[in-house]
Amino acid sequence: MSFHTLFSQGRIGTMTLKNRLVMPPMVRNYADARGRVTPRYVDHIERVARGGIGMMILEASFIRPDGKGFVNELGIHSDAMVPGLRKLAAAAHRHGAKIGIQLYHAGRQTSAKTTGRQPVAPSPLPDPTVNEIPHELTAAEITSLVRAYGAAALRAKKAGLDFVEVHGAHGYLITQFLSPFSNRRTDGYGGGFDNRIRFLAEVMAAVRGAVGGRYPVAVRLSGDELVAGGIRLSDTVRIAQRLQDLGADALHISAGNYASYARGMMIPPMAVPDAPLLHLAAGVKKAVKIPVIAVAKIRSAETGERAIKEKKADFIAVGRTLLADPEWPNKVREGRLGEIMPCIACNQGCISRLFAQQDVWCTVNPANGRERQFAKKPKTKRRVLVVGGGPAGLSAARTAAELGHTVTLYEKHGQLGGQLAAAAVAPHRQGWSELRDALVRDVKRLPITVRLNAEFVPGAVRAGQYDAAIIAIGSVPNRPNIPGVGRTNVVIARDLLEGWVNATGRVVVAGGGCMGAQTAEALAADGHRVTIVEAGGAVAADGPVDDRALLLGRLKKHHVAILTDTKVMAVGPQTVSVEGPHGPRTLPADTVVLCLGATPNDGVAAELRGKVRSLQVVGDAKQPRRVTDAMAEGALAAVSV
Repeated sequence: MSFHTLFSQGRIGTMTLKNRLVMPPMVRNYADARGRVTPRYVDHIERVARGGIGMMILEASFIRPDGKGFVNELGIHSDAMVPGLRKLAAAAHRHGAKIGIQLYHAGRQTSAKTTGRQPVAPSPLPDPTVNEIPHELTAAEITSLVRAYGAAALRAKKAGLDFVEVHGAHGYLITQFLSPFSNRRTDGYGGGFDNRIRFLAEVMAAVRGAVGGRYPVAVRLSGDELVAGGIRLSDTVRIAQRLQDLGADALHISAGNYASYARGMMIPPMAVPDAPLLHLAAGVKKAVKIPVIAVAKIRSAETGERAIKEKKADFIAVGRTLLADPEWPNKVREGRLGEIMPCIACNQGCISRLFAQQDVWCTVNPANGRERQFAKKPKTKRRVLVVGGGPAGLSAARTAAELGHTVTLYEKHGQLGGQLAAAAVAPHRQGWSELRDALVRDVKRLPITVRLNAEFVPGAVRAGQYDAAIIAIGSVPNRPNIPGVGRTNVVIARDLLEGWVNATGRVVVAGGGCMGAQTAEALAADGHRVTIVEAGGAVAADGPVDDRALLLGRLKKHHVAILTDTKVMAVGPQTVSVEGPHGPRTLPADTVVLCLGATPNDGVAAELRGKVRSLQVVGDAKQPRRVTDAMAEGALAAVSV
């Protein structure tokens, strides 16, 4: 397929862009505690710019300290921010990309823990997820905020940024004024449409007054808030038309707010089909003449090309895709689609870490946010042994080979991928297959000696044969000492998903973490009657918020019974004895599936000590955790060789 349209020039106001691809604003927590640009941030932005993106929108950047939503979020609240922003502008411009910044205030969607002060909002209604009662803004305070937006826009222009985007989406302060869901005012800023849009109109006037008529100004909107009483597409169309009259140069159409985040549309997870918000962009585009940017899980160039040709959008935003592979635009333009490392929309390394107030990683690309560390080439080439062909081992082998080391990889089974194969079996988890396929492809492409069906024997390694060893042999599923646990009808979830064993009849899944819940879904989808028994207070508690909510909804649809705060006490031929809040009970069970965690499998390491200069244990062999952690540890081990 030709991507001529996707790589044709585009215009937003007075600004000409080399292609139709946009990096949308994504908070990364790479700034310092005061919101200033760090060297890490500059390295990251330069790497993305070098990959061929046409337009870059820096993350939601707070215009005042009380609007900060994340601990290390970028700020544009002070003139002290300008020198750092100037460095980001220069980094983008070196590679022909246009770069701007998103002006934002979190309003009630932040916390006193983050800002050190009470949140503010148009009305004293707590956000349903943050649950802190905000201070109701007075008219004078609103005027002060409007001025802050204008001052922030002027700083962007002084920093050499090419444009600004006003954040009017996702339930932040401007949306809080726009939406009846959050605005219950009875003065000139509340009530009817003209009053609710007044704050945004004043912000637009202040921004335009600060930067002048020729400086491009875009606005991001939620096409649908996806909550009862919130903004719908028909409302967004009216807002869009008014913004066009107010001098907006482009509109960027997303969806949702914090209250609807768990529906999986703001940052769509693996279980949500690609491009779920394209219809919202198309609905707005029909109503305005200014350019429209489409966003949300647009992972393929084919989808982007088609959207522009069909006049559903003028520009395509590819966010997490650029974290996964910053070279994506160049690879698409040059026809190197088979070399792309895909975003699998797992949301483990990016948004889950962000909402935990951590820095953003990327599961499939450990170099994301560590660009300088991974760019260093080793002075000495090493002979590297990698034991284990799961995600940690594959990540280590790939990285070591890319750095020029001589790599030998041992895997005791006949195929690579480790637990990724099991993870991909559950419904809506196809992303894990995509990751496995990409890792195996890279290992085959690189000069790596792969030994399959090869049980590694530490005693066969001679002292000095390898300079470094990276042990990534995973973990062993736990089989607790419960009466009857040795019966033939008791199986391990991992073995079941990998096809080594089968389940029959009624099934009890012991352990309701993510893997247990996903195993239960797979079994229910195959027609089994399934009950999950979980000792903790919640099922799939270790999953990303949106992914978990969607999974629980599917389990309910499949009539999967869930018993929390309940322990398995004994297993019989066709029963399971459990004890929970209401005392002991017996459950019918033809098959019992154990998903009760795992123990690190690190025994090999001890036998290699003294035979190699560098010895590292990574992934589940160190401590069972998420794929994100395994991938990062494997790659970082290779970098440190």
